[in-house]
Amino acid sequence: MTGRLLGLMVIVGLVAGCMDTGAGKVPESREPAVREADAGEPEGGGRPAPENAAGDDAAAVGEVTFDGKDIKVNQVGYLPDAPKIAVLEGHADADRFMVVDAATMAVVHEGEIGPAHLDVHSGERVRHLDFTPLAEEGEYAVVVPGAGSSRKFRIARNVYYAPFFDALRSYTLGRSGLAIDDPVTGFRHAAGHTQDAEAKLDIDHPHAPAGTVVDVSGGWYDAGDYGKYVPPGAVTAAQLLLAYERRPEKFGVGQLKFPPGFECDVPGLPDVLAEVKYELDWLLKMQRPDGAVYHKVSGLTWPGMIRPEEDTQPRYVFGMTTYGTGMFAGAMAMAARVYEPFDAGYAARLLGAAERAFGFLEANPRLIVLKSEHQDNGSGGYDKNGDEDDRFWAAAELLKTTGDPKYDAYIREKLPHLLQRDPIIIGWGSTIALGQFAYATAEAGDPEIKAKIAQRLVKAADDIVGRIGRDGYRYSLTSNEYSWASVKNGLAKAQLLLLAHELEPKETYLHGALDQLHYTLGRNAVGTTYLTGSGTEMPDHPHNRLIISTGTYIPGLLVGGPNKFGGDPQLDRLLERESPPPAKAYLDVSGSWASNEYAIDYNAPLVFVLTWFAEP
Repeated sequence: MTGRLLGLMVIVGLVAGCMDTGAGKVPESREPAVREADAGEPEGGGRPAPENAAGDDAAAVGEVTFDGKDIKVNQVGYLPDAPKIAVLEGHADADRFMVVDAATMAVVHEGEIGPAHLDVHSGERVRHLDFTPLAEEGEYAVVVPGAGSSRKFRIARNVYYAPFFDALRSYTLGRSGLAIDDPVTGFRHAAGHTQDAEAKLDIDHPHAPAGTVVDVSGGWYDAGDYGKYVPPGAVTAAQLLLAYERRPEKFGVGQLKFPPGFECDVPGLPDVLAEVKYELDWLLKMQRPDGAVYHKVSGLTWPGMIRPEEDTQPRYVFGMTTYGTGMFAGAMAMAARVYEPFDAGYAARLLGAAERAFGFLEANPRLIVLKSEHQDNGSGGYDKNGDEDDRFWAAAELLKTTGDPKYDAYIREKLPHLLQRDPIIIGWGSTIALGQFAYATAEAGDPEIKAKIAQRLVKAADDIVGRIGRDGYRYSLTSNEYSWASVKNGLAKAQLLLLAHELEPKETYLHGALDQLHYTLGRNAVGTTYLTGSGTEMPDHPHNRLIISTGTYIPGLLVGGPNKFGGDPQLDRLLERESPPPAKAYLDVSGSWASNEYAIDYNAPLVFVLTWFAEP
């Protein structure tokens, strides 16, 4: 995208005007924010300060642009009372830095530049610029003589509300089966995949043969394609419900500005629960009469980059797995207690579905995966080799919701070894931490077991904090974690920090979680935010059929990020040709689904983390 380059003379203590881009805000057109480093200098070059502004002793530090080439910041901004660190890359020999007011270019803070370190994941020599004492709200930039300037950013109490709103509302814009005419973004299309109301079973099931028609309409499109999948759907819904359960004050009625026809008919239901209900209603349709849950809904071929209503191929209900059934049970058990104050009848239906799913798991104690040879020809696989963590999560949520000791007995008798397992990040690939947190906060849980689980979560959080402290960008990933959805992985670690904070409050956990957010929103080796519509430099060309087919830029979509393992032709060529370090293995092109695709489960930990820090 073409933007404007502001050539500015930064004069210490002098006044020189500059453009206000509204960092952290999405312009009305919903196009990516204008990039100051991409176009020509304004007429006359940089504007000099008035001659009488600061007398003869004013010191010039040179002409800079707000390009953020060597100084990386969270482009959305920082909270007034939280740590604030920028990262300086390269070999500039300066020993001090400045923070300048972006409106006046007055210096508002000066500090010493930290010692240099080699960041192994980016290959960059980095130094930290700590301006934590600056707490006054405003728009700023960090300047280092000889190294230029950062992108502009804000310091404000409400600095994270815009990305919080966009990330949460992205689920609304990804609803299947509804026509949309959104006044907020201008996004519009006719109802797509209405044929899901008459989808056909792909294979024989105990209750019905292949070809049987099943209504599986509704739900969210999973990612850049039009498939709908139980594992990520259930885990995404659960993380949003957990965010609501831990911080209900952050969510309200009317918050998401639903497009016409998207309103919920449950009085007083917060918008986030109305949105999740749309996915839960679809998940309920995916349950078989015996309690097991189908795997996914899609066509037999990948659709082109076409609008939802143009993908008219027949749709099928594919497969069944016990791990998906376990995830379904966990999400439904959680949802039952969350919705009970608003709609007791609906809550009872959710709990009944969870109990039927768990009953199927009890009757079938071994992993079951029903899959046809062609079911992945037009959609993602979402394959797993086990289901024990999902069984554990389901039992723990049912214990927390019902208080029935039989679920505790199931865990002790059938899955005792999982009580000794260390937590890992939450995702459809592993739900053990969801189960651990549910058990640790269940009134009916055994106190001794709860204490031991809490200790494991706290230890995992301490390990994450240690990893952050050793990383040049204060990021939490190891080299091999720069894989598919690496940015989501970092946010999922932030999520673990916040869950541990709920059990044993530590300021270091909150700060560590913010560090992962800073990385996501621009303080990284690529110098981009990985969230559409946020910051100055952002993903322009995500792999997403809704964006490409409608020509509408949708804010609030978290893309996968650096992926050193590749997985699509364009990223593979980059890796072969340039061998970039792990933290730079990223392409902002629509053809890179391995690094630049959004998915609902990517956004889930982002929303969870922002729930802690976003204020209106």
